[in-house]
This record gives sequence, C-alpha cells and structure tokens, in this order.
Amino acid sequence: MGNDAVKQNNHKTISRILSYCKSHIWMLVVSLLCSGVAALCTVYPAYVVKDLINEVLVNGKQEYVIGISIGVITVMFIKGVFSFSSMYLMQYASQRMLLKIRSDCFDKLLKLPLSFFETQQTGHLMSRVTNDVSVLQMLVHNFVRFVRDVVEVFGLTAYIFWLNWRLSLLSMIIIPLIIIMIQAFGRKMKKLGTRMQEKVGDINTSLHEYITGVKVVKSFTLEKYMLDKYESSNEASFKVTMKGHRINCAVTPIIEFFNAISLVIIFWFGSKGVIAGKLDAGLIVSFIAALTSLYKPGRNLAEIYNTTAQALGAADRVFELIDTPVDLKEPDDPVEFTNCKGEVEFKNVSFSYKPEETILHNINLSIKPGEIIALVGPSGAGKTTFVNLIPRFFDVTSGEVDVDGIDVRRIKGKDLRKFVGMVPQDTYLFAGTIEDNIRFGRLDATHEEIIEAAKLANADKFITELPDSYNTVLGERGVNLSGGQAQRVAMARAFLKNPKILILDEATSALDSETESLIQEALDLLMKDRTTFMIAHRLSTVVNADRIIVLEKGSIVESGKHEELLEKKGLYYQLYNAQHKKELEQAELLP
Repeated sequence: MGNDAVKQNNHKTISRILSYCKSHIWMLVVSLLCSGVAALCTVYPAYVVKDLINEVLVNGKQEYVIGISIGVITVMFIKGVFSFSSMYLMQYASQRMLLKIRSDCFDKLLKLPLSFFETQQTGHLMSRVTNDVSVLQMLVHNFVRFVRDVVEVFGLTAYIFWLNWRLSLLSMIIIPLIIIMIQAFGRKMKKLGTRMQEKVGDINTSLHEYITGVKVVKSFTLEKYMLDKYESSNEASFKVTMKGHRINCAVTPIIEFFNAISLVIIFWFGSKGVIAGKLDAGLIVSFIAALTSLYKPGRNLAEIYNTTAQALGAADRVFELIDTPVDLKEPDDPVEFTNCKGEVEFKNVSFSYKPEETILHNINLSIKPGEIIALVGPSGAGKTTFVNLIPRFFDVTSGEVDVDGIDVRRIKGKDLRKFVGMVPQDTYLFAGTIEDNIRFGRLDATHEEIIEAAKLANADKFITELPDSYNTVLGERGVNLSGGQAQRVAMARAFLKNPKILILDEATSALDSETESLIQEALDLLMKDRTTFMIAHRLSTVVNADRIIVLEKGSIVESGKHEELLEKKGLYYQLYNAQHKKELEQAELLP
C-alpha cells in the first residue's frame, strides 16, 4: 500500500472513530476550547520573565514584583481550571465512544454465523473487543492533546517571533529533521501496533484454552505443555512490545538532542547581541524560556504521532470485525411465522463449508410433525451438519430446507429458532445459578415453571440436594456439576422452551448406566408429540425411532425402521452388529 493510500486509510479510520462521538460532540468542542485556553496560558510565564529581568533585577523596580506574582498565580489558576475541564470532558466523551464501539462489536458477533466462529480463535476475538477497543481511546485523547499542544506551539512560536524574528528563524533550523524522524517512527509504530495487539490475542487464546479445557489439561497432565505454550505467547508479546517501547523511548532523547543544538545556536548569537548592546538580557532570557517551553509540546506532538499510529493499527482490527459481512442475512420480506406444526422437508439439499469440500449431497427427505428421526452413520458422514441446517445455523449451498412448507431463508432467525430446541452432547452452562441456566429456555418463566421443567428432566432431585438448591452458582461451563447433571439441566432448559422441533446430539453418550436411564426416561417424555432428530453413535438408543436415516459421505444410503434395515443387511446392519459384538465383548470382561 502506497503512502497516499495509507494516509487516505488513516484519515478514514480517524473520521470513523470520531463519528462515534457525534452524540457528545459539544463535549469535545468545549474540551478543545478549554484546552486552547490552557495552552495559551503557557505563554505567560515566558512573557513575565522579560519584565522580571529588565525591570526588577536590572532597574530595581520592586513594585513590579507584586504585579508579576499576582499575574502568575491568576494565570496558573485559570490554566488549572481549564485543563481539568478539558481532560474531564474528553474522558467522558471517549468513554462513551468506547461503550458504543464495544456494543457494535458484540452486536456484530451476535449476528455472525457459526461458520465465522469455527475459523476464529476465541482469544483473538476477545482481544479485539477488549484490548483493541481500549487502545482506541488514545485517538480521542490524542486529538484533544494535539489541539492543546498545537495551540501552545503556535502561541510560543508567535511570541518568540514577536521578540526577535532573526533568532526565531535560527531556532527553527532543526524542525525539518525532527519532522522526518517522527514520520519514520510513526510508520513503524503502526505496523508494530497491529502486531502487538495480535500477540495479546495469542495470550488470551492460551488462557482461554486452559480455563475452558481445565479438566482435559489436568486429566492428561498437560500443565507443562500449556505453561510452555503460554510462556511462548507471552515472550513473543514481550519482544514486539519492547520494539515499540524502544521507538517511543528513542523519540524524547533525540528531540532533546536537536533542541540542545538549537539552544546552543541561540546562546551563541544571543550572547553576542547582548555584549554588543543590540539585545537586552531580559529579551534573551524570555526568548530562551519560551523556546524551552516550546520543546515540551513539540515532544508531545512526536509522542502523539507514534501512539496514534499504534492506535490506528488497533482500529483497523476493530473495524475489520465490525465490517465482517454477515453471510446469513435476514430476509428482506420475511414470512410471518408465529406457529409451528413441526413438518420439515429437505429438497435437493447440498452443502459445502468450502467450494472444494461438499459435506451433504442432494438430500431429499420429508418428515411429518411428531415423527422421531434417528441419524446414524460413520464419523464425518454429515449428521451434525444435517441438523444445523434446520435452525438455519448455515445456509444450504443448493436446494432448500422447509419448515411447515416455508423455506427457512424466508423466516426471521429468531422466529424460526424459538420453535427449535437443542440438547447437545457437549452441554454448555453459563455463569450464574442453576435457575438462571434453566430460565434461558424461556426468559419470562416463573420459578414454579422452572421447577416443573427440572422435574420433567429428572433434575429436581439432585438440584434440591445442593446446598443452595436452585440458587447454586455454577462455575465456568458448569464444572461443579457432573456430566449427567449438566445434561439434565440442559434438558430442563429444553422442556421449559417447549419446542415443536427437537434436536438431540448424542444426548446420552459417555454416561453411566444409572444416569443414562434417568436421562433416557426424560428424553422419552421430551420427544413426545415433537418432531425429533436424534444423532446417535450408540445404535441401541435409536431402535424405537419412527425412521432411521443412514448417512455415508454426505448422502442418504438407507432409510427405514430398525428391523427393516437389519433385514437389508446393508451399512446399518454392519454398524449395528459390529457395535453389538463390541458391547458383548466388553460385558464379558466385566467381573
């Protein structure tokens, strides 16, 4: 990307960030005005030095001291009031900006399809919404500081030119060198800023993986591996961050070195003027005081340029997320869908995550309301993808999925999904109480309805035995519950939702026989009068299904009842016999 394109992109990014402050634009305007007044006050101390030297120290006019003292105290008081007002208003406006940007980021995450999250690392997404957005505050902060420092620079520059334009021109010789250096450092800081935020994302990813997978880590004694991975990310972040600090730390001493050269020039020519009687001592001291004061805002502008470049890198990452296209778009003219019978039909459905990798091939299937459909087949056959098309987590590549005769793409997502319930194999429980987690099935449910749903899911007994009963606070992902308990809480959530279409994804896998019996009993009740799709590897759990659909490599190869499929002696027969034989062998090994 050329320099012109970079500048254009930077201007566009800054304008977009400032647009988030438009509802508080008056605060920024007042903040800028206050900052300008405070900056102008900086000129006054340099101005009074001239009178202090010439009138008090040289001519002995003691009466000037009182006026100078009152003037300095008054001006500094005014500067303090306006500086406070400027900083407070700027902080308020920038914090409101951050609030809105974070909300926009989270709103976009809510709208993005599952396919987006399957290609992203959680830690990097968290970093964008938290760390990157926080860095953006520097841009608004820097904008106000920039105005203040520019006013100071112009005010002090005008003053030294008013004192002596020849000395002023001499002092400006170094400015082009400083500008060239600042621009070079700024370009490096933008690149480093992006890399710094990416490395923070890697750290967040490592931390998130450990916290969410703590049981796996401890059961496989992976602590050393996770520590090495975290330290590797931490070290990489440290190295990139130190490169950025190296640039920032170099700016001040380099500028001060150039400033020293400028001061030496003024000392040289100024002292010759005083000795020759062409300049008075007060003017030279006042000039040097103003010139010294000028270096501070000049140095600040260099730092602002670098930190702004870093913030622009973070801004690009944030807006990249906000601008991510939503593949699953809501219909422009949605069909009203306020009631659901539970009829589902797949019409010539094919699906691909990637163009070169087709997952489902020309699926045709019609399911009546209340029918129980079991989906079986080898791993990778497309079973989970099949059921994910019903609530429209993904859009079909070709063909259509209909619910009650309506293409799901013509129904609003929230209208469709309120009639679809899911009980996944990997139960996810949110931070909060057990009651809160069950209530996610229907947010307006009463406490009595939650208890009833828990009873139907065979969960009420173990819940009431907990110290705080339904008010028991769950740990991250419900780590303080067993797998069977968590599964029953998820089922209670499904009972409370009372969906017309139910999707069960390995709901009884990896459970002990007693717990499985409790869950199967609840499942039988949950499936009653609902259109149900069961994904199962354990074929003994699907023998009573109305229809068993056998998938292989994304195609339906067999369909029928349990006895019918056994008689055909096809793939289902092979899978069932192999699994039944394995179960018998395992049973014989038991004492």
